[in-house]
Amino acid sequence: MSIQIEIQNIRNIKNANLELPFEKGMYALVGGNGCGKSTLMLLLSLTIKTSSAHMLTRKDTQEDSFVKISADGKTDLWKRNSNNKLTTKKYKAGRLFSSVHYHGFYEGSVFYGSRFNDYTKIEHFFSTDNYTEKLVDADPYVAESLGYILQNDKEYYQGLKRIKSRSIAEQEGFKGFPYFYQVGDELISQYQMSSGESLLISLIDFINNLVNKGNYKKLFFLIDEVELALHPAAIDRLQIYLSDIIKNSSTDLVVYFSTHSSELIQRIPASNLYLLENENGNLSAINPCYPNYAVRSLYIPNGFDFVLLVEDEMTKAIVDRVIREKNLAESKLCCVLPAGGCTQMLQLHHDMVTYNTLGVGKKIISIYDGDVKDTINKRKGYQDLPKCFLPIPSFEKYLKKMFIDTPDNDFIKLIGDKYFNQRSLKDILHDYKTDERTKNGKDNDGKNLKKVIVSNVINTGLDEKQFIDNLSEDIYKYENLENFAATLSNLLS
Repeated sequence: MSIQIEIQNIRNIKNANLELPFEKGMYALVGGNGCGKSTLMLLLSLTIKTSSAHMLTRKDTQEDSFVKISADGKTDLWKRNSNNKLTTKKYKAGRLFSSVHYHGFYEGSVFYGSRFNDYTKIEHFFSTDNYTEKLVDADPYVAESLGYILQNDKEYYQGLKRIKSRSIAEQEGFKGFPYFYQVGDELISQYQMSSGESLLISLIDFINNLVNKGNYKKLFFLIDEVELALHPAAIDRLQIYLSDIIKNSSTDLVVYFSTHSSELIQRIPASNLYLLENENGNLSAINPCYPNYAVRSLYIPNGFDFVLLVEDEMTKAIVDRVIREKNLAESKLCCVLPAGGCTQMLQLHHDMVTYNTLGVGKKIISIYDGDVKDTINKRKGYQDLPKCFLPIPSFEKYLKKMFIDTPDNDFIKLIGDKYFNQRSLKDILHDYKTDERTKNGKDNDGKNLKKVIVSNVINTGLDEKQFIDNLSEDIYKYENLENFAATLSNLLS
Protein backbone atom coordinates (compact mmCIF):
# COMPACT_ATOMS: atom_id res chain seq x y z
CA MET A 1 0.00 0.00 0.00
CA SER A 2 1.20 3.51 -0.75
CA ILE A 3 0.20 7.10 -0.10
CA GLN A 4 0.28 9.57 -2.99
CA ILE A 5 0.73 13.26 -2.43
CA GLU A 6 0.61 15.97 -5.10
CA ILE A 7 1.66 19.50 -4.13
CA GLN A 8 1.47 22.81 -5.98
CA ASN A 9 2.89 26.14 -4.81
CA ILE A 10 3.24 25.63 -1.08
CA ARG A 11 6.26 27.30 0.47
CA ASN A 12 9.30 26.42 -1.66
CA ILE A 13 7.60 23.47 -3.37
CA LYS A 14 6.22 24.53 -6.74
CA ASN A 15 5.47 21.02 -7.93
CA ALA A 16 5.68 17.57 -6.41
CA ASN A 17 4.03 14.27 -7.21
CA LEU A 18 5.30 11.59 -4.86
CA GLU A 19 4.29 8.04 -4.03
CA LEU A 20 5.52 6.86 -0.64
CA PRO A 21 5.17 3.49 1.12
CA PHE A 22 2.32 3.24 3.58
CA GLU A 23 3.05 -0.18 5.00
CA LYS A 24 4.27 -1.28 8.42
CA GLY A 25 7.85 -0.08 8.86
CA MET A 26 10.23 2.80 9.53
CA TYR A 27 11.08 5.28 6.77
CA ALA A 28 13.14 8.46 6.49
CA LEU A 29 13.00 11.54 4.29
CA VAL A 30 16.47 13.04 3.90
CA GLY A 31 17.86 15.96 1.95
CA GLY A 32 19.56 19.32 2.18
CA ASN A 33 18.31 22.28 4.18
CA GLY A 34 15.37 23.97 2.51
CA CYS A 35 14.57 21.11 0.14
CA GLY A 36 11.04 20.74 1.54
CA LYS A 37 11.28 17.92 4.13
CA SER A 38 9.42 19.76 6.88
CA THR A 39 6.79 21.06 4.47
CA LEU A 40 6.17 17.55 3.15
CA MET A 41 5.89 16.19 6.69
CA LEU A 42 3.44 18.94 7.62
CA LEU A 43 1.27 18.23 4.59
CA LEU A 44 1.32 14.47 5.26
CA SER A 45 0.14 15.25 8.79
CA LEU A 46 -3.16 16.50 7.31
CA THR A 47 -4.09 12.81 7.28
CA ILE A 48 -3.64 12.74 11.07
CA LYS A 49 -5.11 16.07 12.12
CA THR A 50 -6.83 18.62 9.92
CA SER A 51 -5.65 21.39 12.26
CA SER A 52 -2.20 21.13 10.65
CA ALA A 53 -3.66 23.30 7.86
CA HIS A 54 -3.62 26.26 10.29
CA MET A 55 0.18 26.06 10.50
CA LEU A 56 0.38 27.46 6.98
CA THR A 57 0.20 31.24 6.75
CA ARG A 58 -0.86 33.42 3.84
CA LYS A 59 2.81 33.75 2.82
CA ASP A 60 3.11 29.97 2.52
CA THR A 61 0.51 29.62 -0.24
CA GLN A 62 -0.74 31.21 -3.45
CA GLU A 63 -4.19 31.43 -5.01
CA ASP A 64 -3.65 28.25 -7.01
CA SER A 65 -2.02 26.26 -4.18
CA PHE A 66 -3.31 22.78 -3.48
CA VAL A 67 -2.44 19.45 -1.90
CA LYS A 68 -3.95 16.22 -3.17
CA ILE A 69 -3.58 13.17 -0.94
CA SER A 70 -4.70 9.65 -1.86
CA ALA A 71 -4.51 6.36 0.01
CA ASP A 72 -6.54 3.19 0.33
CA GLY A 73 -8.92 4.22 -2.48
CA LYS A 74 -9.75 7.61 -0.91
CA THR A 75 -8.71 11.11 -1.97
CA ASP A 76 -8.70 14.58 -0.41
CA LEU A 77 -8.07 17.80 -2.31
CA TRP A 78 -6.94 20.67 -0.09
CA LYS A 79 -7.19 24.15 -1.64
CA ARG A 80 -6.85 27.69 -0.33
CA ASN A 81 -10.07 29.37 0.75
CA SER A 82 -11.01 33.03 1.12
CA ASN A 83 -9.29 33.11 4.53
CA ASN A 84 -6.04 31.95 2.92
CA LYS A 85 -6.19 28.60 4.70
CA LEU A 86 -6.13 25.14 3.15
CA THR A 87 -9.44 23.31 3.33
CA THR A 88 -11.08 20.19 1.96
CA LYS A 89 -14.47 21.93 1.98
CA LYS A 90 -15.74 18.85 3.83
CA TYR A 91 -17.31 19.25 7.24
CA LYS A 92 -18.66 16.84 9.83
CA ALA A 93 -20.45 18.06 12.93
CA GLY A 94 -19.20 21.55 12.09
CA ARG A 95 -15.56 20.50 11.96
CA LEU A 96 -13.20 20.18 9.01
CA PHE A 97 -13.17 16.61 7.78
CA SER A 98 -10.76 14.54 5.67
CA SER A 99 -11.52 11.24 3.94
CA VAL A 100 -7.89 10.10 4.09
CA HIS A 101 -7.61 9.95 7.86
CA TYR A 102 -5.51 7.83 10.20
CA HIS A 103 -4.91 7.91 13.91
CA GLY A 104 -1.37 8.97 14.53
CA PHE A 105 1.26 11.25 15.99
CA TYR A 106 2.83 14.31 14.40
CA GLU A 107 5.75 16.06 16.03
CA GLY A 108 6.67 19.24 14.25
CA SER A 109 6.80 21.21 17.46
CA VAL A 110 10.42 22.29 17.09
CA PHE A 111 9.22 24.63 14.36
CA TYR A 112 5.58 25.29 15.05
CA GLY A 113 5.54 25.68 18.82
CA SER A 114 2.82 23.11 19.53
CA ARG A 115 4.64 21.93 22.67
CA PHE A 116 3.96 25.38 24.18
CA ASN A 117 0.18 25.36 23.63
CA ASP A 118 -0.48 24.52 27.29
CA TYR A 119 2.52 26.34 28.76
CA THR A 120 0.50 29.36 29.86
CA LYS A 121 -1.98 27.14 31.71
CA ILE A 122 0.65 25.53 33.95
CA GLU A 123 1.21 28.44 36.35
CA HIS A 124 -2.53 28.71 36.98
CA PHE A 125 -2.69 24.95 37.57
CA PHE A 126 0.16 25.11 40.09
CA SER A 127 -1.52 28.01 41.90
CA THR A 128 -4.52 25.89 42.91
CA ASP A 129 -4.36 24.43 46.43
CA ASN A 130 -5.18 20.84 45.55
CA TYR A 131 -3.31 20.39 42.27
CA THR A 132 -1.29 17.42 43.56
CA GLU A 133 -4.56 15.53 44.11
CA LYS A 134 -5.16 15.71 40.36
CA LEU A 135 -1.94 13.83 39.59
CA VAL A 136 -1.10 10.12 39.60
CA ASP A 137 2.11 8.19 38.99
CA ALA A 138 2.82 7.69 35.31
CA ASP A 139 2.57 4.18 33.93
CA PRO A 140 5.88 2.38 34.54
CA TYR A 141 6.06 1.73 30.78
CA VAL A 142 6.22 5.47 30.05
CA ALA A 143 8.79 6.28 32.75
CA GLU A 144 11.00 3.29 31.93
CA SER A 145 10.90 3.86 28.16
CA LEU A 146 11.74 7.54 28.62
CA GLY A 147 14.66 6.65 30.88
CA TYR A 148 15.98 4.03 28.47
CA ILE A 149 15.90 6.27 25.40
CA LEU A 150 17.30 9.44 26.98
CA GLN A 151 19.60 8.10 29.70
CA ASN A 152 19.99 4.36 29.00
CA ASP A 153 18.63 3.95 32.54
CA LYS A 154 15.06 2.72 33.00
CA GLU A 155 15.00 3.93 36.61
CA TYR A 156 16.05 7.50 35.82
CA TYR A 157 12.53 8.98 35.65
CA GLN A 158 11.05 7.28 38.71
CA GLY A 159 8.47 9.66 40.13
CA LEU A 160 7.17 10.80 36.74
CA LYS A 161 3.52 11.82 37.12
CA ARG A 162 0.60 12.73 34.90
CA ILE A 163 -2.87 14.28 35.07
CA LYS A 164 -5.31 11.69 36.41
CA SER A 165 -7.71 11.71 33.48
CA ARG A 166 -8.62 13.35 30.24
CA SER A 167 -11.66 14.99 31.81
CA ILE A 168 -9.52 16.67 34.49
CA ALA A 169 -7.08 17.87 31.84
CA GLU A 170 -9.97 19.46 29.94
CA GLN A 171 -11.37 21.04 33.12
CA GLU A 172 -7.98 22.68 33.70
CA GLY A 173 -7.99 24.04 30.16
CA PHE A 174 -5.22 21.78 28.81
CA LYS A 175 -5.40 20.80 25.17
CA GLY A 176 -2.90 18.02 25.77
CA PHE A 177 -2.38 15.48 28.52
CA PRO A 178 0.57 16.88 30.50
CA TYR A 179 3.14 14.98 32.55
CA PHE A 180 5.13 16.26 35.53
CA TYR A 181 8.49 15.46 37.07
CA GLN A 182 10.08 16.18 40.43
CA VAL A 183 13.39 18.06 40.19
CA GLY A 184 14.76 18.59 43.68
CA ASP A 185 12.02 20.28 45.67
CA GLU A 186 10.24 21.55 42.60
CA LEU A 187 7.60 19.86 40.45
CA ILE A 188 7.95 20.92 36.82
CA SER A 189 5.66 20.27 33.88
CA GLN A 190 6.45 18.43 30.70
CA TYR A 191 6.47 21.77 28.90
CA GLN A 192 9.26 23.06 31.15
CA MET A 193 11.43 20.05 30.41
CA SER A 194 13.82 19.81 27.48
CA SER A 195 12.55 19.52 23.91
CA GLY A 196 13.69 15.89 23.81
CA GLU A 197 11.93 15.00 27.06
CA SER A 198 8.74 16.74 26.00
CA LEU A 199 8.72 15.11 22.56
CA LEU A 200 9.39 11.62 23.89
CA ILE A 201 6.85 11.83 26.72
CA SER A 202 4.11 12.64 24.19
CA LEU A 203 5.30 9.92 21.81
CA ILE A 204 5.62 7.20 24.49
CA ASP A 205 2.28 8.14 26.05
CA PHE A 206 0.70 7.85 22.61
CA ILE A 207 2.29 4.43 22.04
CA ASN A 208 1.25 3.23 25.48
CA ASN A 209 -2.39 4.15 24.95
CA LEU A 210 -2.92 3.47 21.25
CA VAL A 211 -0.43 0.73 20.45
CA ASN A 212 -0.10 -1.22 23.70
CA LYS A 213 -3.66 -0.73 24.94
CA GLY A 214 -5.52 0.24 21.77
CA ASN A 215 -7.09 -1.79 19.01
CA TYR A 216 -6.05 0.11 15.89
CA LYS A 217 -5.24 -1.65 12.64
CA LYS A 218 -2.95 1.14 11.37
CA LEU A 219 -1.19 4.10 13.02
CA PHE A 220 0.80 6.84 11.29
CA PHE A 221 3.74 8.55 13.05
CA LEU A 222 5.51 11.63 11.63
CA ILE A 223 8.57 12.98 13.47
CA ASP A 224 10.25 16.04 11.98
CA GLU A 225 14.03 16.56 12.45
CA VAL A 226 14.33 14.61 15.68
CA GLU A 227 18.04 15.46 15.90
CA LEU A 228 17.14 19.01 16.97
CA ALA A 229 15.65 17.60 20.18
CA LEU A 230 17.69 14.45 20.92
CA HIS A 231 21.39 13.72 21.25
CA PRO A 232 22.89 11.02 18.96
CA ALA A 233 22.86 8.19 21.53
CA ALA A 234 19.20 8.89 22.31
CA ILE A 235 18.35 8.84 18.59
CA ASP A 236 20.07 5.46 18.33
CA ARG A 237 18.04 4.03 21.22
CA LEU A 238 14.80 5.61 19.91
CA GLN A 239 15.33 3.78 16.61
CA ILE A 240 15.85 0.48 18.46
CA TYR A 241 12.79 1.13 20.62
CA LEU A 242 10.53 1.88 17.65
CA SER A 243 11.93 -1.03 15.62
CA ASP A 244 11.01 -3.44 18.41
CA ILE A 245 7.48 -2.05 18.55
CA ILE A 246 7.06 -2.27 14.77
CA LYS A 247 8.34 -5.84 14.78
CA ASN A 248 6.30 -7.12 17.72
CA SER A 249 3.04 -5.15 17.52
CA SER A 250 0.00 -6.45 15.66
CA THR A 251 -0.72 -2.83 14.65
CA ASP A 252 0.53 -1.68 11.25
CA LEU A 253 2.73 1.10 12.58
CA VAL A 254 4.04 3.40 9.83
CA VAL A 255 6.82 5.70 11.07
CA TYR A 256 8.30 8.52 8.99
CA PHE A 257 11.25 10.66 10.08
CA SER A 258 12.61 13.70 8.32
CA THR A 259 16.22 13.91 9.38
CA HIS A 260 19.85 14.87 8.90
CA SER A 261 20.95 12.48 11.64
CA SER A 262 23.65 10.11 10.43
CA GLU A 263 22.89 7.82 13.39
CA LEU A 264 19.31 7.41 12.25
CA ILE A 265 20.05 7.30 8.52
CA GLN A 266 22.66 4.58 8.94
CA ARG A 267 20.13 2.35 10.73
CA ILE A 268 17.39 2.53 8.08
CA PRO A 269 17.56 0.24 5.02
CA ALA A 270 18.27 1.89 1.67
CA SER A 271 14.87 0.70 0.44
CA ASN A 272 13.22 2.83 3.15
CA LEU A 273 15.30 5.97 2.62
CA TYR A 274 13.96 8.72 0.33
CA LEU A 275 16.38 11.44 -0.72
CA LEU A 276 14.44 14.60 -1.54
CA GLU A 277 15.84 16.90 -4.21
CA ASN A 278 14.41 20.31 -4.98
CA GLU A 279 15.35 21.76 -8.36
CA ASN A 280 13.90 25.26 -8.69
CA GLY A 281 10.84 24.23 -6.71
CA ASN A 282 10.33 20.86 -8.37
CA LEU A 283 10.50 18.26 -5.62
CA SER A 284 11.47 14.66 -6.43
CA ALA A 285 12.62 11.65 -4.43
CA ILE A 286 15.43 9.17 -5.04
CA ASN A 287 14.78 5.65 -3.74
CA PRO A 288 16.42 3.37 -2.82
CA CYS A 289 19.00 5.69 -1.33
CA TYR A 290 22.06 4.34 0.43
CA PRO A 291 23.01 6.12 3.65
CA ASN A 292 26.46 7.20 2.53
CA TYR A 293 25.01 8.87 -0.54
CA ALA A 294 22.25 10.48 1.51
CA VAL A 295 24.62 12.23 3.87
CA ARG A 296 27.43 12.68 1.29
CA SER A 297 29.93 11.54 3.88
CA LEU A 298 31.66 8.25 4.61
CA TYR A 299 31.43 7.10 8.21
CA ILE A 300 34.54 4.94 8.19
CA PRO A 301 37.71 5.06 10.28
CA ASN A 302 40.94 6.48 8.93
CA GLY A 303 43.48 4.05 7.57
CA PHE A 304 41.78 2.40 4.60
CA ASP A 305 43.94 2.26 1.50
CA PHE A 306 41.01 1.60 -0.86
CA VAL A 307 37.31 2.43 -0.71
CA LEU A 308 35.25 0.39 -3.18
CA LEU A 309 31.87 1.98 -3.93
CA VAL A 310 29.20 -0.53 -4.99
CA GLU A 311 25.55 -0.11 -5.86
CA ASP A 312 23.87 -2.31 -3.24
CA GLU A 313 24.24 -4.99 -0.58
CA MET A 314 24.18 -7.79 -3.17
CA THR A 315 27.13 -6.34 -5.05
CA LYS A 316 28.95 -5.75 -1.78
CA ALA A 317 28.53 -9.39 -0.78
CA ILE A 318 29.87 -10.62 -4.14
CA VAL A 319 32.81 -8.20 -4.15
CA ASP A 320 33.68 -9.11 -0.56
CA ARG A 321 33.71 -12.78 -1.58
CA VAL A 322 35.94 -12.12 -4.62
CA ILE A 323 38.42 -10.13 -2.50
CA ARG A 324 38.47 -12.84 0.14
CA GLU A 325 38.75 -15.82 -2.22
CA LYS A 326 41.39 -14.22 -4.46
CA ASN A 327 43.31 -12.70 -1.53
CA LEU A 328 43.11 -9.27 -3.16
CA ALA A 329 43.40 -7.42 0.16
CA GLU A 330 46.88 -8.73 0.91
CA SER A 331 49.00 -5.94 2.46
CA LYS A 332 46.23 -3.40 2.04
CA LEU A 333 43.05 -2.31 3.84
CA CYS A 334 39.88 -2.29 1.73
CA CYS A 335 36.39 -1.03 2.57
CA VAL A 336 33.45 -2.07 0.34
CA LEU A 337 30.65 0.44 0.74
CA PRO A 338 27.12 0.41 -0.77
CA ALA A 339 26.44 3.88 -2.18
CA GLY A 340 23.24 3.72 -4.26
CA GLY A 341 22.25 3.69 -7.92
CA CYS A 342 24.80 4.05 -10.71
CA THR A 343 24.21 7.76 -11.37
CA GLN A 344 24.33 8.62 -7.66
CA MET A 345 27.46 6.54 -7.17
CA LEU A 346 29.26 8.10 -10.13
CA GLN A 347 28.57 11.58 -8.76
CA LEU A 348 29.63 10.51 -5.26
CA HIS A 349 32.90 9.08 -6.62
CA HIS A 350 33.54 12.30 -8.50
CA ASP A 351 32.80 14.47 -5.43
CA MET A 352 35.00 12.35 -3.17
CA VAL A 353 37.93 12.73 -5.55
CA THR A 354 37.30 16.43 -6.15
CA TYR A 355 37.13 17.27 -2.45
CA ASN A 356 39.75 14.73 -1.36
CA THR A 357 37.36 13.12 1.12
CA LEU A 358 39.70 10.32 2.18
CA GLY A 359 42.92 12.32 2.29
CA VAL A 360 46.25 11.87 0.60
CA GLY A 361 47.30 8.48 -0.72
CA LYS A 362 43.85 6.85 -0.61
CA LYS A 363 42.19 5.42 -3.71
CA ILE A 364 38.50 5.15 -4.62
CA ILE A 365 37.12 2.55 -7.03
CA SER A 366 33.50 2.29 -8.14
CA ILE A 367 32.04 -1.09 -9.14
CA TYR A 368 28.84 -1.14 -11.19
CA ASP A 369 26.33 -3.75 -12.23
CA GLY A 370 27.03 -5.07 -15.72
CA ASP A 371 23.86 -3.73 -17.35
CA VAL A 372 24.96 -0.07 -17.01
CA LYS A 373 28.43 -0.43 -18.55
CA ASP A 374 27.65 1.41 -21.80
CA THR A 375 25.80 4.19 -19.99
CA ILE A 376 28.59 4.82 -17.47
CA ASN A 377 31.38 4.67 -20.03
CA LYS A 378 29.66 7.34 -22.14
CA ARG A 379 29.40 9.85 -19.30
CA LYS A 380 31.71 12.74 -20.15
CA GLY A 381 33.97 14.02 -17.42
CA TYR A 382 34.01 10.74 -15.51
CA GLN A 383 36.09 8.52 -17.81
CA ASP A 384 39.25 8.80 -15.70
CA LEU A 385 37.61 7.59 -12.48
CA PRO A 386 38.83 4.05 -11.61
CA LYS A 387 35.90 1.71 -12.16
CA CYS A 388 34.91 -1.80 -13.22
CA PHE A 389 31.76 -3.80 -13.91
CA LEU A 390 30.35 -7.09 -12.71
CA PRO A 391 29.59 -9.65 -15.44
CA ILE A 392 25.98 -9.78 -14.23
CA PRO A 393 23.22 -7.14 -14.16
CA SER A 394 21.56 -5.80 -11.02
CA PHE A 395 20.22 -8.24 -8.42
CA GLU A 396 16.63 -7.71 -9.56
CA LYS A 397 17.42 -8.04 -13.27
CA TYR A 398 19.62 -11.07 -12.64
CA LEU A 399 16.80 -12.91 -10.86
CA LYS A 400 14.34 -11.95 -13.59
CA LYS A 401 16.71 -13.18 -16.28
CA MET A 402 17.43 -16.50 -14.54
CA PHE A 403 13.86 -17.15 -13.35
CA ILE A 404 11.61 -15.57 -16.02
CA ASP A 405 13.17 -14.20 -19.22
CA THR A 406 15.48 -17.11 -20.08
CA PRO A 407 14.77 -19.61 -17.30
CA ASP A 408 17.80 -21.53 -16.10
CA ASN A 409 16.31 -24.72 -14.70
CA ASP A 410 19.50 -25.75 -12.90
CA PHE A 411 19.66 -22.40 -11.11
CA ILE A 412 15.94 -22.50 -10.33
CA LYS A 413 16.33 -25.97 -8.81
CA LEU A 414 19.39 -24.90 -6.81
CA ILE A 415 17.67 -21.87 -5.30
CA GLY A 416 14.32 -23.63 -4.88
CA ASP A 417 15.77 -26.59 -3.01
CA LYS A 418 17.89 -24.36 -0.78
CA TYR A 419 15.44 -21.67 0.30
CA PHE A 420 11.85 -22.67 -0.56
CA ASN A 421 11.02 -25.77 1.41
CA GLN A 422 7.52 -24.65 2.37
CA ARG A 423 6.11 -23.37 -0.91
CA SER A 424 7.95 -24.34 -4.08
CA LEU A 425 9.80 -21.73 -6.09
CA LYS A 426 8.10 -22.98 -9.27
CA ASP A 427 4.67 -22.25 -7.77
CA ILE A 428 5.83 -18.78 -6.69
CA LEU A 429 7.13 -18.02 -10.18
CA HIS A 430 3.93 -19.32 -11.76
CA ASP A 431 1.86 -16.95 -9.63
CA TYR A 432 4.18 -14.08 -10.54
CA LYS A 433 3.84 -14.78 -14.26
CA THR A 434 0.04 -14.93 -14.12
CA ASP A 435 -0.49 -11.95 -11.80
CA GLU A 436 -2.14 -8.97 -13.55
CA ARG A 437 0.37 -6.60 -11.91
CA THR A 438 3.45 -8.32 -13.31
CA LYS A 439 2.60 -10.25 -16.47
CA ASN A 440 2.98 -8.95 -20.01
CA GLY A 441 6.24 -7.09 -19.36
CA LYS A 442 4.96 -4.86 -16.57
CA ASP A 443 8.03 -5.54 -14.45
CA ASN A 444 10.93 -4.72 -16.75
CA ASP A 445 13.43 -4.00 -13.98
CA GLY A 446 12.50 -7.06 -11.91
CA LYS A 447 11.78 -5.10 -8.73
CA ASN A 448 8.34 -6.64 -8.26
CA LEU A 449 9.82 -10.11 -8.73
CA LYS A 450 12.39 -9.36 -6.04
CA LYS A 451 9.62 -8.30 -3.65
CA VAL A 452 7.73 -11.52 -4.32
CA ILE A 453 10.84 -13.67 -3.84
CA VAL A 454 11.99 -11.88 -0.68
CA SER A 455 8.53 -11.90 0.92
CA ASN A 456 8.28 -15.66 0.42
CA VAL A 457 11.77 -16.16 1.83
CA ILE A 458 10.88 -14.12 4.92
CA ASN A 459 7.90 -16.43 5.47
CA THR A 460 10.40 -19.29 5.89
CA GLY A 461 12.14 -17.46 8.76
CA LEU A 462 15.13 -16.06 6.83
CA ASP A 463 15.45 -12.27 6.79
CA GLU A 464 16.25 -10.27 3.65
CA LYS A 465 19.89 -9.59 4.54
CA GLN A 466 20.60 -13.23 5.30
CA PHE A 467 18.99 -14.24 2.02
CA ILE A 468 21.01 -11.71 0.01
CA ASP A 469 24.25 -12.75 1.71
CA ASN A 470 23.55 -16.42 1.06
CA LEU A 471 22.37 -15.85 -2.51
CA SER A 472 25.54 -13.91 -3.28
CA GLU A 473 27.50 -17.03 -2.36
CA ASP A 474 25.36 -19.06 -4.76
CA ILE A 475 25.88 -16.55 -7.58
CA TYR A 476 29.61 -16.45 -6.92
CA LYS A 477 29.81 -20.22 -7.34
CA TYR A 478 27.41 -20.31 -10.31
CA GLU A 479 28.87 -17.51 -12.42
CA ASN A 480 32.34 -17.15 -13.91
CA LEU A 481 33.91 -14.15 -12.20
CA GLU A 482 37.54 -14.75 -13.18
CA ASN A 483 37.78 -11.81 -15.59
CA PHE A 484 36.14 -9.50 -13.06
CA ALA A 485 38.56 -10.67 -10.35
CA ALA A 486 41.53 -10.00 -12.65
CA THR A 487 40.30 -6.46 -13.44
CA LEU A 488 39.71 -5.72 -9.77
CA SER A 489 43.14 -7.08 -8.90
CA ASN A 490 44.74 -4.63 -11.33
CA LEU A 491 42.77 -1.72 -9.85
CA LEU A 492 43.89 -2.69 -6.35
CA SER A 493 47.55 -2.92 -7.26
